[in-house]
Amino acid sequence: MKHCYKIRIAAWSLLLFGAVFTACEDDLTISTGNDNIFETVDGTYGSVRSAAGAKQLTTIAIKDNKAGAGHLFFELSKNAETDVQVTFKIDADALAAYNAANSTNYQMYPTDKLSLENGGKVTIAAGSKRSESLELDINPGGTVGTTYAVAISATAGNGVEVSSNTQSYIYLVENLGVTPDPATKGDIKNLVYVEVNNESPLNAGEYMVDGVPFFDIVSIFAANINLDSDGRPYIFCNDQVSFVLANADKIIRPLQQKGIKVHLSILGNHDDAGMRSLNEKGAKAFAKELKAYIDIYGLDGFDFDDEYSSYAEGNYKGTSGSVVSSESECTPENYKKLLEECRKIMPKEEDVTFGIYWYTADDHPIGSGLENLIDYSVYGTYGAFRDYYGQDIPKEIQAPYAITLVSEDGGNLNKISVNDTHLDNVVNGGYKYFAFYNLGSSRMYESYFDKVAAKLWNKNVSWTGNYYTRTDLTAKKGSVPGYEFYLGEWTVTPGAALYVYHENDVPKWWDWTNAEAFDITITEDVQGKSYKVYGWDGKDITGTYPFIMNYDDRGIALCPSPQVIGTADGTTYAMSRATYSGAAWAAMAASDDAFVLETSMSGGAVYMYDSGKRYGFSLFTKDGDTYNAVEELKNPHSSGMYTLVKK
Repeated sequence: MKHCYKIRIAAWSLLLFGAVFTACEDDLTISTGNDNIFETVDGTYGSVRSAAGAKQLTTIAIKDNKAGAGHLFFELSKNAETDVQVTFKIDADALAAYNAANSTNYQMYPTDKLSLENGGKVTIAAGSKRSESLELDINPGGTVGTTYAVAISATAGNGVEVSSNTQSYIYLVENLGVTPDPATKGDIKNLVYVEVNNESPLNAGEYMVDGVPFFDIVSIFAANINLDSDGRPYIFCNDQVSFVLANADKIIRPLQQKGIKVHLSILGNHDDAGMRSLNEKGAKAFAKELKAYIDIYGLDGFDFDDEYSSYAEGNYKGTSGSVVSSESECTPENYKKLLEECRKIMPKEEDVTFGIYWYTADDHPIGSGLENLIDYSVYGTYGAFRDYYGQDIPKEIQAPYAITLVSEDGGNLNKISVNDTHLDNVVNGGYKYFAFYNLGSSRMYESYFDKVAAKLWNKNVSWTGNYYTRTDLTAKKGSVPGYEFYLGEWTVTPGAALYVYHENDVPKWWDWTNAEAFDITITEDVQGKSYKVYGWDGKDITGTYPFIMNYDDRGIALCPSPQVIGTADGTTYAMSRATYSGAAWAAMAASDDAFVLETSMSGGAVYMYDSGKRYGFSLFTKDGDTYNAVEELKNPHSSGMYTLVKK
């Protein structure tokens, strides 16, 4: 994402040697690659592990009478000197031993519904530490709503020892039955990327359109593609992404039960791994890695975001056996080859969906038949409108316009901009996808979402009143401020002050952060509908002549600009959104919502804000169509995000 931030790499190790068959509910979950988990152990030891970094007792969901799958591999404490043969087996005795050691009573999933790929046999090649992953096929069975367990154990040849508490791995399995087909609100689907470093995906399920979720797809942003120490591509998940996956039954599943698909975004991470760099071997391995995440966590698909890999940063090495040898080979055409490998084992017929995020000329796949590989594309220069670049693909799989919901930029609250013309072009142009980025828990979005829903489906959006902070698994109740909330006396602190000076007769502008606070009074204009605001900029005038703000029943107030406020001594005065132009402080074009007055869902801080710190709301004189800054108020000018504190 253009607005995403670098994801810090953390490393975790697993505690493997302790009491036999101890429960692992508190283990850290998502592998960072080929961690050396035996580095203090003499001899050669082996361990049964799950792909996708899944912890012991991870639940695999079986739904809609479709088979599920687990993915396991065997890892050694050191590189094998010769080939090591490993045999996995479905092991009811291992489950019984676990139950006895932990006072649990997990019931074995019907064994006639279970099978292991290749008869459970894998080989660790000489010089390697781990096997390829092996698929555990789980066919529909058991009683709907009952949680079962599947224990898989392994034995290894060539003198490899397996300690008693690492010779088996246990998945839980739950048959969820048949999921009802979700109702639809229209033929344009709506996607939201959620920055889980700061926010919870659960917020996406709290906005409804006639009882149907406003969002059709929620994308967990973001996991990373990286190379492990053996040069193979894998998915790295930081703590925040790991939290979501480890709590799939409390975060992912509730969204899906509402009819929302849940995707995982995949982003480059400053090494040679990336969507454009994988060779055939690497593409096959990464496709298999992706499938493990689909199967184990019950994800519905992936969003591919080809940013931040080394070839995009000018330091590509090309030395791994999983990537192409030169940066010139990291092409959009090669990106398409990765998708082809993915579709071989995750076909559209299995309802696995792929999205492409793009915004440059070469960060997205190109090639014949691309529309058969992807389900949608999102143009990620937020606020702009553009068709897919480099080749024609059907408009039905494009989101040419997306809106950012980023809350802050350099400490300033962002105004959310909705472009009616672009929305009309989406509807009238036959496009079938729309996207938002960075849904949060602290903003009230209902009025903005309403504008979009009115255009896309001619419907309204309602918010349930529930919200979740990043680690919440149960909802908090939000508070939409009523009309009376904003009435009273307030102290206003501007985010900045803009000051003009001249250097060699050329006007220069400075942003000051020590702008002076001032007091305002907000009184009733039309009860429940509008306010009078006194004392903003030039109290000699605005103390007598107020400007008007209009209350919106979604809990915000909108400030039209410009607006004439009164006439004194033959001079007409107006308030207007303003910024600098040359040496002048200039009124700006008309807008019904130039500034927005808003508080957080929890009723915390109150802000009045525009789209940036270089804009202010100021007093002008008006002569015909000409606006002039009031002489005594010309320097400096308050601007930016205004913070209001009730007196």
